[in-house]
Amino acid sequence: MKNQGHLKKFILKFSMMIVLIFEFLFSSSAYSKDIDFGMHLENDELKEFYLSISDYYNVPVRDVYVVRDRYPFIKDEELPILFFIVKEAKLQPHIILHYRKMGLSWYDIMVRVRLKPEQCFERYIVIEGPPYGKAWGHYKKHQKRFIVFRDVDIVELSNIHFISNYYHERPDIIVAAKKRYPKYIDVNREFYRKHKTKGRGL
Repeated sequence: MKNQGHLKKFILKFSMMIVLIFEFLFSSSAYSKDIDFGMHLENDELKEFYLSISDYYNVPVRDVYVVRDRYPFIKDEELPILFFIVKEAKLQPHIILHYRKMGLSWYDIMVRVRLKPEQCFERYIVIEGPPYGKAWGHYKKHQKRFIVFRDVDIVELSNIHFISNYYHERPDIIVAAKKRYPKYIDVNREFYRKHKTKGRGL
């Protein structure tokens, strides 16, 4: 009877191991397909943008591609704010992605994870006039405890923060560059190739 009991336990453990192995192989294969798809799909500008995000936020580049491929509701220029929150709040990306899928704004997500946008991005509000300069001036004048930023504001400021710090350029230089391009992906390309050409480490 004891031998039969041991045999049943062994068979059960062996079966569980087989299931886990198959699950691992399947998920790894699917994961690799996602990465291969992304790596071959994107143009040079996007590849440089993803590589820069990966390097600056210290996350594997495959994680950036997985977010891009598996979560279509996240736009390319929202990747910096996603990984900024992940880094500062010390949370896994899927938690932030879940909040976003629920319909929460980037501002609401930051507040929920105890990050204050007006403090996180204070140095990067360098635009005169609306929306950033006007909102920031009102905040400082009346000593309010917070400003409610729109999604477009949070995305804009997070990109200025990311590109400015990654390339060691002043925020106003990044803002000036943005006036020449429709997207921050293009702004990143300018500085990526400028620093790469000079052979300077990022």
